[in-house]
Amino acid sequence: MFNERLEKFRKELKLRRKEMAAKLEVSESYYSLIESGKRNPSKNFIEKVVLISESPEEYWIYGIKKEDYVNTRDDFKSLKKSLDAILDLGSIKDIDEIFDQDNMPKDSLGKLLIAALKADMKYMIEKRQR
Repeated sequence: MFNERLEKFRKELKLRRKEMAAKLEVSESYYSLIESGKRNPSKNFIEKVVLISESPEEYWIYGIKKEDYVNTRDDFKSLKKSLDAILDLGSIKDIDEIFDQDNMPKDSLGKLLIAALKADMKYMIEKRQR
């Protein structure tokens, strides 16, 4: 369960609950409720734990081990989350605004990867707008 994984992680870091709460930028009482299993973590809380632990969200929520993660992870998950956040902010009108022509790769492999990335991002934007 989430709370058991959280407690194990905290103990691996050799932190007290108060220290872990501070690291996650939450109150000690909120943290204690989550670790004791009396309260479910918020999405924001989970995102902070993912960042600090460098373990995938699927591990924290479902208990999927790192070695099995490659078989269950959604393709382009990080790209989708990042693009959704950018679009939610309304800070771009065209995907080409993101890519600075002066800093583009000069080699053909880099150019190929950037072209593929741009094509996928354009498709994801179009799909999201439907």
